[in-house]
Amino acid sequence: MTATFHNMVSLVMPVWKPDPTWFPEAVRSALSEEECEIELIVVDDGSPTPASELLRDLDDPRLTVVRVPHGGASAARNAGLTRASGEAVRFIDADDVVEPRSTTRLLELSLPDGAIAYGDTLICDIGLRPERSVGSTVQGEALAACLLGNFFVYITAMLFPRPVVEAVGGFDTAFTANEDYDYILRALEHATVHGGGFVASRYRRHHGSITGRQSADQVNSRRVLDKLFERRPDLRDSRLGQEALAHFHLGAARRMMRVGQFGASTYHLASAVRLVPGSASDALRIAAGFPRQAARQVAAARR
Repeated sequence: MTATFHNMVSLVMPVWKPDPTWFPEAVRSALSEEECEIELIVVDDGSPTPASELLRDLDDPRLTVVRVPHGGASAARNAGLTRASGEAVRFIDADDVVEPRSTTRLLELSLPDGAIAYGDTLICDIGLRPERSVGSTVQGEALAACLLGNFFVYITAMLFPRPVVEAVGGFDTAFTANEDYDYILRALEHATVHGGGFVASRYRRHHGSITGRQSADQVNSRRVLDKLFERRPDLRDSRLGQEALAHFHLGAARRMMRVGQFGASTYHLASAVRLVPGSASDALRIAAGFPRQAARQVAAARR
């Protein structure tokens, strides 16, 4: 017989103009957990049609719907955190699905030493048919791996112990993108990680979830690093700090190339190589995808 955990987990779900089919499905998937105590806090971010109307047929004492003025996902999550009473917190989305028993399994990973627990995410099409899996094998300290792109985990597949949540202090509402990355990075300064290698969430890939905010992503990715360096001045000029900046520039180069801004991409490639000469091979692989005239610009920048 499987043991039942009495450590409550608070599930926080921000909602803005939810899909009338996907949203109830997401809520039911979260509430399907039976092996640990949970509370599901749905925060309606001022949707024109109240989210509660889509849940009229759902009667579960573990569900609380809170309506707040529209302020974005970060503000909605923060509003949910103020009402969360669990010993751990999991952030979930209104158009994705929580994998059965995954909250219990994440809690099992976290409880022994208060680590941040994480699982894998299945990237699915609009009908939730799996396309690929995203996860990590990192165990223990993960800050450096995260900075260098070697720890990429969806926040919806993670569980944060209460002491970590209190130390992090909430989501930065100034971000228009990358707020999850900022939160995870700050959390990794306070705890190690335990990964379970199991699927914890299913991410529904659709038009609304595909980021088309290349410039916003780039600006906010750099802002995440700048915030880290403000908190940890010792990292700014360290080898890890320089490698993190080079990794940022390589990522920015890829984003700029996708939208045809080859001059900007060349700038970022050259910046990466100046910071970390060893990144030249990565820069050349990115440049290989340029049109011929842009590739010549990259070659000129290296001379």
